[in-house]
Amino acid sequence: MTISARLIQVRLLKSFNLIVLLLPVASATAQVQINDFEPFKFQLEETFSPVNATEREQEIAKVIELQKGINKEDTWAMNYWNASYPSYRWHQVMMEISRAKKGHKNGGRVVILHLSIYDALTEVWKHKKQHQVTAPFQQNANVQKLGRKRAYSTFICEWSAVAGAAHAVIGYYFPDKKPSLDSLLAQFKEARLRTGLQLPSDIEKGMAIGKQIAHQYIEYAKTDRTDRTWEGQVPSADSLWSGTPGKWDPMKRQWRPLTLLSPDQFRPAPPPTDWTKDMEELRRFNATHQGSDIAWKWKNAPVWDNLLERKILEYDLGPLEAAFASAVFHTARFDGIIAAWDGKYHYWGIRPFQYDPEFKPILVDTPNFPGYPAGHTTVAGSIATALSFLFPQDEQLFHEMAKECSESRFEGGVHFRTDNEVGLTVGNQVGSQVINTFLARMGQK
Repeated sequence: MTISARLIQVRLLKSFNLIVLLLPVASATAQVQINDFEPFKFQLEETFSPVNATEREQEIAKVIELQKGINKEDTWAMNYWNASYPSYRWHQVMMEISRAKKGHKNGGRVVILHLSIYDALTEVWKHKKQHQVTAPFQQNANVQKLGRKRAYSTFICEWSAVAGAAHAVIGYYFPDKKPSLDSLLAQFKEARLRTGLQLPSDIEKGMAIGKQIAHQYIEYAKTDRTDRTWEGQVPSADSLWSGTPGKWDPMKRQWRPLTLLSPDQFRPAPPPTDWTKDMEELRRFNATHQGSDIAWKWKNAPVWDNLLERKILEYDLGPLEAAFASAVFHTARFDGIIAAWDGKYHYWGIRPFQYDPEFKPILVDTPNFPGYPAGHTTVAGSIATALSFLFPQDEQLFHEMAKECSESRFEGGVHFRTDNEVGLTVGNQVGSQVINTFLARMGQK
């Protein structure tokens, strides 16, 4: 059962007389009503109408002209920008820029990107429902079909709405990259127009919607507290974590939650005062293991991100479904971080190598912040719960992966088992809160 099937179960309890468009999905019996998807935070009040017959012919002529003399580079560009799903390339652009930037990167950047994209596409679909328009290649035999045509109105380009939103959000977080982002946007526009799937005006309308939604999220981001720095002091006690945390790290507990009622909504009970049993378990593991494959895997690889991308492609989610999945996923990660860091800097839980200075973790470098509850596993629990809602047929896989992630932090020696088990519990609670919030936005909770 896909996202669509899960949502349709709820929707069937409501009205059956809505005008619907069907999205292609993995299950032949699963359909989604466009009305199921509502914006998470922002929408527009503008109205848009298709061009008249004369303007349409003029725009089709532009498409025909642009398709003349297409070479291998043009074909590559069309495949690059139009294959997969609309947010795929722009997410990669964000990640590449983030990796290249030295120093601190704002922790809210990715979720703001995907929430902007999701809200922009719900806005686009509102207009698609109102105006059933066929693609240029369907209106004029001289236009070639050079991309995938899905079974819904081509009025206002959804890919362009994503591009407009992404261009604005990435540019906000990385203003020095604006020239290269402008170049990428120009490449995208030309590649999209060449496909014969959209008119120039549909592309421009889509970009305008994306940018307007993004600018609303950018204004929100200025108040989300992700840019604050810490000026506190580490408590002095042998039983607590000690060190010099980075100036941004302790402030994660003060980020403005997206779905949590407060950062401490799921704060766990205090950690043990005696870690003797946990420490002994770690010593026994290290005595019989020289290394841990899963410890290095979960330390170095973007396991969850890769999994989300794979599942979107496996189930062939439509653009709006893919945007919804990404929005839920990244919201679960963001609020999971807040919940974990609230506990970390409330309790200042000690790390194994501090509790026993002779203990040598397999991962060698223990993260420079308190241990309880474990951040990796809190986020793993939140994401696994969110993914189980999005792709319920794979629920067992997601929770097995969350458990492996939890075990990896134990085997790596950077957490006590208690840190991890409590983190998973907190994460599951956060994931449920995220799901319920999205459903409430759609009037389905």
